[in-house]
Amino acid sequence: MKVCFLAFVLLLLPLLAGAEPEVLVDTDFGSPGKVFEDLKPEAGNRITGALPEGWSDNTGWKKNTVIEYQPLEEAGRKFVRVLQKSGGGAQFTHSLPGVEKTAGYYRLTFTARSVTGGSFALRFVGAPYATVWEATPGLTDQWQDFSYDLRVSAQPQEIGLYVYLAADGSMDLQKLKLVKLSEADLIAELKAKYPEAAQGNLVRISRFPLGLQSGWSIDRDYSDGDQVRVVSDPQVLGPSGAPALRIEAPEGVKLYTAPFAVPWSFEQHVASLSVRGDWEGKLVVVGGKVEQRAEKALKLSGTDWQRVELPFKPVLMANCHGLRIEGKGTLWIDAMQVERGAVATAYAPQTPLEVSLALPGSEASAARVQFADEPAAVQYCVTGKAPGALLKTRLVHVSGEEKLLPPVKLGEGFLNSGTLRYEPFKAYPFGTYRLEAWVDDAAGKRLSTYNELVLQRLRRPRYWGKDAPNSGFGTHTLSTTRHLLMAKAVGSNWVRLHDAGTEYIGWAHLEREQGQWQFRDEALQRYRRHHLRILGLLSTAPGWATNWGKPTTGYFERYMEPKNFADFGNYVRVVTARYRGVIDSYEVWNEPWGSAFWSLTFDPKAGASYTAHFVPSETPSADYARLQETAFKAAHAVDPKLTIVGFNTYGSDSGRKWTQDLVGFGALDTCDVISYHHYSSDLMGSQDDSGGKAYNYAVGPIIDKLGRVPKPVWMSEGDPQAGATGDGFYKYTLPYENKEDVWRLSDRLARYVLSQRATGEAKTFLYTMHGHSFFGGSSQWTVFVTSDGYPHPNAAAHSTIAWLLEDTKFVKVVPLVEGVYAYLFSGPGRAVAVISRASGKTEWKLPRDKGVELIDLFGNPLPAGSALGSTLTYLNSDDMSKLQKALALKR
Repeated sequence: MKVCFLAFVLLLLPLLAGAEPEVLVDTDFGSPGKVFEDLKPEAGNRITGALPEGWSDNTGWKKNTVIEYQPLEEAGRKFVRVLQKSGGGAQFTHSLPGVEKTAGYYRLTFTARSVTGGSFALRFVGAPYATVWEATPGLTDQWQDFSYDLRVSAQPQEIGLYVYLAADGSMDLQKLKLVKLSEADLIAELKAKYPEAAQGNLVRISRFPLGLQSGWSIDRDYSDGDQVRVVSDPQVLGPSGAPALRIEAPEGVKLYTAPFAVPWSFEQHVASLSVRGDWEGKLVVVGGKVEQRAEKALKLSGTDWQRVELPFKPVLMANCHGLRIEGKGTLWIDAMQVERGAVATAYAPQTPLEVSLALPGSEASAARVQFADEPAAVQYCVTGKAPGALLKTRLVHVSGEEKLLPPVKLGEGFLNSGTLRYEPFKAYPFGTYRLEAWVDDAAGKRLSTYNELVLQRLRRPRYWGKDAPNSGFGTHTLSTTRHLLMAKAVGSNWVRLHDAGTEYIGWAHLEREQGQWQFRDEALQRYRRHHLRILGLLSTAPGWATNWGKPTTGYFERYMEPKNFADFGNYVRVVTARYRGVIDSYEVWNEPWGSAFWSLTFDPKAGASYTAHFVPSETPSADYARLQETAFKAAHAVDPKLTIVGFNTYGSDSGRKWTQDLVGFGALDTCDVISYHHYSSDLMGSQDDSGGKAYNYAVGPIIDKLGRVPKPVWMSEGDPQAGATGDGFYKYTLPYENKEDVWRLSDRLARYVLSQRATGEAKTFLYTMHGHSFFGGSSQWTVFVTSDGYPHPNAAAHSTIAWLLEDTKFVKVVPLVEGVYAYLFSGPGRAVAVISRASGKTEWKLPRDKGVELIDLFGNPLPAGSALGSTLTYLNSDDMSKLQKALALKR
């Protein structure tokens, strides 16, 4: 009867909402389209094919672009294939006249597939081409349906719907629809989906006897264990009866709770929390993309518990909400509650019992990493009385393997604590694990919410606990203990201080007033205590030293050219002298080929976008060559052994021009290392992938002139999966379905690293570990971490390729069969073959030779003779001849 009633409500949705949603775009890409061609031989462009009514290509302004829009049919399904053969970024668009005029709610749905990947966006039609909304779906080689709900505010100019391919490859589209929804439409949908309003506490885990639980996170700017301590305090019981959570932050902190769902998000809700301590700060409710909904000052003194209430209006279309605790001092919290209504009721948990989980203390437990030589154990604490109830636990591996662990019978007390011992799966000793926990009574009725702990079981890195100056593996991360441990644990041995660390070393931060220096020594020393080598950035400039002429407060204001390069040289001397023995490598500036990063003046009339106001000089490459020379001479005057990294070019056609200009200005004589950046969504792992192309763009002019690259090359910033990483292996932590394909993302990251190693660069710096924020928020540029800043499965994949390829050199890549390649690497007493399936369905089976270890993407053993899958596979041996024999290669 209930099912019939729900179906009846869904049928009446249009009547309940008052009107049909306004359809803005409704395209069947299987219908015949309009044939067109855009041929510009002088620019190297050839864009041909057919697109349905309303759609048009928007790539013709680029150079060397070859794109085909192919109407196809496969197994009765008609669609358009967008095939990009060259050009680095196909894009096509549909106009949306009038959409910019008023704020509104929209729903975008489409059916697509792609190995290459792509993104969908609402963007300004004209300059400055600002993006209003963007999504990067987890496209695979299988057809999938996607749906996105979005809110768009009124915009200053016309916007359009754009679809992008960020790299050479293809995307298949069958259908796409964009509708505008009224608030009444959305409320009617929510009432139909949740016919009974949620009652009681919406918080899954409200007590903290084992500290922070899954989904909670310390904000990225704060280092745990030294600047901040967040622990359970067994000496202080909260009103719930459980040990309270103690937050010690003498210098301040921001702490995010786990996300929670608000089913009836069109009604008023209220958050409440028990607090005590000496604290000055505030409690904030956030929703959607970390949109602040309400806040309340927290000013406490003393040992008495008090209840804090914060009413808030939820974000209507948000998939989750959360609380943020800000401030400084010492604060105890307990008994968290969120409920429907304007006034808080007495605290009550969502279920009678709750399960808390934590890793036992170990070398990398702060990063939720257990090394394979450490005990496989998890601590638990069940709060609430239920004598004779059973703690149930399930162990799940990222491979899909799972098993129930023996149940634990609970005692009579309010707190039941202990340690769970688990055996990793024999076939999967490494990789990402999830331990799920809940409590059942004797009859099997669940008495608790579900909780989980996601952890990584990894090989201990080759350079754990020691420096690795010659290592090729680097990243970007702030100086926070959990992230330094994590970076080192997954095989990164270097950090680059751009964005994550600019405030520690950038001139604009250190000398805000001329002659008045403010240093961040402790942050830099923390990197070194964790044996991470530092690539310092000699970058930014204080307002007094540039045409800005006043204190800098924004991001790009700090990237204006110094008026007097002698002032910059003084900054270089001060920094390199102060950190002699701490930092021995420095890069000069960041992305000077991008005008906003290397501007001379600020023109408020230059355009609607803030970045458009930053205008470069008429000779940007000549200016940069002079800045590089200034830094090179100043640093070497302090210490001739310092490594100065220059050029800072890019793996594209514009990067080629930048490199060519700098070679002409003598920049090869004023650096010790050449650097470039490379971002790509391309699926790498073939002889002609975008990694090799980017390298040739970046250093091609040097090879053209000298026949070789006379100095080491570092890829100092790049990312293969921008906008795609966020939810990882979480299940119950998320109040929405986790649709992330973690194998695909992990494989893409490993392939990117493989491609960089194969081009011969000495170092690769992945960007970035500090881009996380909050679930449902923005994690546009992240590697290794989920939205809460803890390890993503791709971190485990990186640990495997780093462990295998550390201290090796690339030998060559050879085709095995059509679409399958072997990348060979050799090192002292070791030889590794990385097997990559680039394309095609040609079968290839793993060898059966003795003396060759077969390893999967996450480091686990593979059976000899099994068929090669779609992700990277490794062959490990102590001798190259054994690998060559196993692969039937000529020596």
